[in-house]
Amino acid sequence: MLLSRQSRIKEKSSLHNRVMQKPSYATIVVKIGTNALLTPQNTLDEGAIARLMRQVASLMKNNVKVTIVSSGAMACGRNRLSRRKSAVESVGERQLLAAVGQVELMLNYRSAAQDHKLTVAQVLATKEDFRTRDHYANMRCCFDALLREGVIPIVNENDVVAVEELMFTDNDQLAGLVASMIGADALIILSNIDGVFDRPLGEKGAELIKTFHPAKDMNRIRIGHKSSFGRGGMQAKLETAKLLSAQGITTHIANAATADVLLRIQRGEAVGTTILPIRSHLSRTRRWLASSADHRCGSVTVDPGAGKALSADQPANLLPVGIRSLEGAFQKGDIVSVLDEKGTMIGLGMAAYGHSILAKCMGKRGYPSFIRADYFFPLAS
Repeated sequence: MLLSRQSRIKEKSSLHNRVMQKPSYATIVVKIGTNALLTPQNTLDEGAIARLMRQVASLMKNNVKVTIVSSGAMACGRNRLSRRKSAVESVGERQLLAAVGQVELMLNYRSAAQDHKLTVAQVLATKEDFRTRDHYANMRCCFDALLREGVIPIVNENDVVAVEELMFTDNDQLAGLVASMIGADALIILSNIDGVFDRPLGEKGAELIKTFHPAKDMNRIRIGHKSSFGRGGMQAKLETAKLLSAQGITTHIANAATADVLLRIQRGEAVGTTILPIRSHLSRTRRWLASSADHRCGSVTVDPGAGKALSADQPANLLPVGIRSLEGAFQKGDIVSVLDEKGTMIGLGMAAYGHSILAKCMGKRGYPSFIRADYFFPLAS
């Protein structure tokens, strides 16, 4: 019923009318949501996984490297233990459901992969894996090894060990971090809706937006409720897409039930909603910085001249003379926010020295750079 109704909705591209170039992606991350993996009876849809893996096999025959970020473990756990979803689930309950359900989820992926003589690997992640450069590099090394050997990483949050304050917002956030980490060309988010609409789907006249520009179009749409079984929603997907756009990574949001959706996107067909990048690919260091927003240890406020220099196409080093104030007890190597005079964050950088040294030299000339340009990630305007 939902698909047939959506198919009658007139598509719209007037919010941001831009011609989509033909994709030829070498590395993609596919995120599939819980609702896209369930039957109407809320059991795991083995057919959905089989259809996904058939498309992945086709892409890999053409030398495309594919990583899958899959939700669904907790839903599998509920079904296995005959539990109903409750409005509030404790950390312990989530751990139980995830521990039981992750096994069943991976067995289904392995079975579907074997039909195409492919191998999958389970990768469970927490926010800690993205906190420091060492953790980050270790995780990236794992992905590099798997993809180099033609193995498909199946990624999910490690709900069994994650504590509340270290949980990802949802798997959209995790998928964005993985796409950034491996330097993917595109993130393809598959759910049970056709893409981004200009208003909630239940309202008359809702129209699909084919090309979306986060900076210009976010305030021109009204987003409905989050998904029923997952933790995310369209807001989370667009926030992830906005961050990736600033890193040179394209995001597609489409319906998992659309026939050959991955193959059609790879061919350059206008399927779902496309969020195009606003700049070219970033270096590995800047991609790590872009993924470190949740691990900031402080902030500095800069004067207009320094703010302009940092916002240029080729950012300059941030010198203490351009810093007006600081907050936080950060140390050398910590991530800090860089704010303009209005308190708006304009980027993230790695401190070359700690707060106690900066406090003595900020506003003064003749001191070494506090943030080097190579260790600064400018946020999208």
